[in-house]
Amino acid sequence: MCEICKNIKLCKHFHSPSAYMDCNEYIRQLVASGNFELTPESTPLDKVKDEQGYWVDDIIGHVILCKKCKQHFTCSVNTYRGGGCFRKGR
Repeated sequence: MCEICKNIKLCKHFHSPSAYMDCNEYIRQLVASGNFELTPESTPLDKVKDEQGYWVDDIIGHVILCKKCKQHFTCSVNTYRGGGCFRKGR
């Protein structure tokens, strides 16, 4: 990892939907900084709930890529059973 992504705050386990939503906002900020990009296979960060406020899928995933060193970080959440994490790697 490089000096840009070495300080990323990872999360071993989401204990609540709000913990995932906090992480979603954190990832949005990372992408907005210009140092990271959301990969094409990812669920768009602003499309995790539908118009009625329901999750768009039982499993939601986002992968971001450090533009400098190409390190991947993955956020995945199980909206049906609960849980998920934000970790280094794919």
